[in-house]
Amino acid sequence: MSEHRIRETIKELIVTALDLQISPEDISDNEVIFGGGLGADSTATLEIIFAIEDEFQIEVADDELRVELFDSVDSLTEYVTQKLDLEPQTW
Repeated sequence: MSEHRIRETIKELIVTALDLQISPEDISDNEVIFGGGLGADSTATLEIIFAIEDEFQIEVADDELRVELFDSVDSLTEYVTQKLDLEPQTW
């Protein structure tokens, strides 16, 4: 999966998890997720994490849950991309 597709999927997951009335394309790549304009609180960030785990079939460890992860769509995209590179491929 390309980094671009990962970024677009994350935006879609954010819109769904936060029940936003905007299009995923309206979210900028550097949009702050936690405590920013999207209004994500700690409960909403968990919803986003659960959705990411389910969508990308990865596990986000408790020690990886940090505020910096939600700095932006870009930071989440980078995290997921790295996790996918590290996770063993299921064939």
